[in-house]
Amino acid sequence: MDNKFRTIVGGRSSDHRDRNNFPRGIEILLKKAKVDNQFRALLLKNPIEAANSIDLDLNDNEKKIVESTSKFMLERMVKNIFVPKHHVKTFATSNVAAMLALVLASTALIPTHAGAERGNGAEAIEYEDDFQVAEDKMGVIQEVLEQYKLDHGTYLSTEEWLSESNPFDKYLPHSYLYDPWERKFHYEAVLEEDRIVSYKLESFGEDIHNVYDNIACPIDAEDHSF
Repeated sequence: MDNKFRTIVGGRSSDHRDRNNFPRGIEILLKKAKVDNQFRALLLKNPIEAANSIDLDLNDNEKKIVESTSKFMLERMVKNIFVPKHHVKTFATSNVAAMLALVLASTALIPTHAGAERGNGAEAIEYEDDFQVAEDKMGVIQEVLEQYKLDHGTYLSTEEWLSESNPFDKYLPHSYLYDPWERKFHYEAVLEEDRIVSYKLESFGEDIHNVYDNIACPIDAEDHSF
């Protein structure tokens, strides 16, 4: 495994930072909303007011994202974000400094590839269920695709998906287009008579050369499988 994707306490790759995680402020908002129903209601009503209510200073990019994300999508993002059981109390009752400490620690510890060797002691690598993370992300992407179709009259084209820019800029952070193994999800538009009528979506899984490792999208998988 390429070492730039293997992260332990004290360091992580810039590629991992830019792609695989939410901006930290947004991650705090979503995780607190996941475990605090009152805060969740405020977040869905007014994200900036929600941030201010816990003295969380969002940067300009984070403000742009939350202000341009629909209530529908915020609900989906909250539903699909993962909060470990031992972090619940902190996000439910603690101050921003404590929540940020957890976010920073998780960012430093969680690898982007499953199957790396476990370390020991202070440098032990924590693991999430990468397959579940991949499914959760694809579930959100599928919800976004339906909203995108409502707004634009069509699903995203394959070419738009493959572009370097984020085709869902107004709907979803760019990081959500990548699976836990730092690869962009496999997406293809389905055409009939030059008209996009559906799509196919999957993750190649941990082993890109093993088709049995592929992960189908969770919503109507049979309709959208390759």
